[in-house]
Amino acid sequence: MCGIVGGISPTEIRNYVVDGLKTLEYRGYDSAGIALFEKGETVVYRVKGRVGELDKVLPHNLKAHIGVGHTRWATHGEPSVVNAHPQSSASGLFTIVHNGVIDNFRSLKKALMSKGYEFKSETDTEVIAILLEDCYIENHDALKAISKAMKQLKGSYALAILFSGDKGKIFFAKNRSPLVIGHAEDGNYLASDYLPMLKVADQFVTITDFQYGYISLDRISLFDLETDRPLEIVYHKTDIQAEDMDLAGYPHYMLKEIEEADDCIRRLIDNYFDGTAFLFDPKMIQEIKGADNIVFLACGTSYHACLIGSRYMRQAGKKSDVYIASEWAFYPYTSGGKTIFIVMSQSGETADLIHCMSIITTRGASVITITNTQGSSLSRSADYTLLLYAGLEIAVASTKAYIAQVTILALLLGALEGNTNVISDLEGVTKVQKHIIDNRDAIKPIADFVATKKDVYFLGRGYDYDLALECSLKLKEITYIHSEAFPGGELKHGPIALIEKDTPVIGFVSDPITAGAIRSNFQEVKARGARVISISSMSLAKSEDAIVVPEVRLYLMPLVKALIGQYLAYYVALKLDFNIDKPRNLAKAVTVE
Repeated sequence: MCGIVGGISPTEIRNYVVDGLKTLEYRGYDSAGIALFEKGETVVYRVKGRVGELDKVLPHNLKAHIGVGHTRWATHGEPSVVNAHPQSSASGLFTIVHNGVIDNFRSLKKALMSKGYEFKSETDTEVIAILLEDCYIENHDALKAISKAMKQLKGSYALAILFSGDKGKIFFAKNRSPLVIGHAEDGNYLASDYLPMLKVADQFVTITDFQYGYISLDRISLFDLETDRPLEIVYHKTDIQAEDMDLAGYPHYMLKEIEEADDCIRRLIDNYFDGTAFLFDPKMIQEIKGADNIVFLACGTSYHACLIGSRYMRQAGKKSDVYIASEWAFYPYTSGGKTIFIVMSQSGETADLIHCMSIITTRGASVITITNTQGSSLSRSADYTLLLYAGLEIAVASTKAYIAQVTILALLLGALEGNTNVISDLEGVTKVQKHIIDNRDAIKPIADFVATKKDVYFLGRGYDYDLALECSLKLKEITYIHSEAFPGGELKHGPIALIEKDTPVIGFVSDPITAGAIRSNFQEVKARGARVISISSMSLAKSEDAIVVPEVRLYLMPLVKALIGQYLAYYVALKLDFNIDKPRNLAKAVTVE
């Protein structure tokens, strides 16, 4: 959610900031803006809508070498030009862009209004800008003003700040929202993540919570809030490549990423298995084996992957629970004994999980973070990190990251059980995935039918129910069709009342133990007029099944049939002519609670 791009360069900065904002569009936003130092003045341009609209109103002949840009996801105040970032202080002394949410902005605003300050927007961001000016008036030192303001702010923030009293710097501050510095031989840059900086910087500095400072053309200065003392600058590289953003001939990133599923599995095998043994940290494996409870915390697609992971842990003989992070954060619970937490987040910056992490830390429990983002906030806070190596995922609806999440959990199961057969099982999965990719056109007629409906229901039992939840989420995310998933046995306990003539019911048949029961559920909805679309494994197939999938081991079947759900969502959205990679109201990285 929201995106920040800024930089100081010996060349004109306009196009860098605009292009950088475009690389962050996957995060989700509803307005955009840019602030630049030009001819000794701070100039601001803002639009409601896409970065492309900002590009149109922004002059091309700007002679600016310092600038910050922003894509805003509305939290305080409706999407509008007035509420868009950048926001400026009363006299224009400070102009800022901000990711995050300030919890105490109302009390701060009230105090500032009592001093005579007036506000133009509804945003918490304008409160920060005016607070900075108020603090500056007391000491006439920008760094001291930032430090003092930070000590009054409660909540999450990543700030990029233009200070009209020093037009050679971009100041910054951070707490609980990501912010990274990029260093190049001829300039310095900052952004919400690496993407905007990949073509200009080759070294990076991760700003951690409660740090602030500035970048100039040839300097990076970083300070610790508690002591206000300067910190040593530690550079690192990133394995994200600019080439990952290439569509490679595909019409949409989502389609490209669906068809990278088999590559994800192979990369994980390469990174966590050396041909004879698993490469997980032995200490981590021993901790899991010695734990009384394994608790998974996640949101959205990651939560659905954790449902499968929890089944794996139970298969390995462990007691295991799964919680939605946004719920557990307010109602934390464990059932006693030694507990290990596994937190899963594609971005590693999910605000609800960061909230959970702060609670876990006070309890002294061990944490394993599973993420696709090296050096992310959740990774830095964990005892152990398992990287997904899925490569850049740009489409908002997660596809290959889900495949990577389930795969790494399967590999972890293999390591816990000392069972290397999981490797050959996964290699079998990649072959069946290739079969589905080669035969994806068979899904198009189903998509054409679903695209005409207002409600869709998914049914499954066991692993198939976990899969049904994820497939239902994919459909609603990018097609805006109402969709729900149910365990087959729950139909008669209420949901069957929703079935009407020609209602699409998509059911999965993968487990011989429940195959008869789920097919009985199909008959129940058929009797009420539903159009059943059954997706079965070859050994359980019937002539009426819409799609039959070659066999893989049951515990890995979600890695295969998930592709069918992903393709279905993709083709329905294509039929309806929706923005597939950037669905409405959604963000790739959910960095606010």
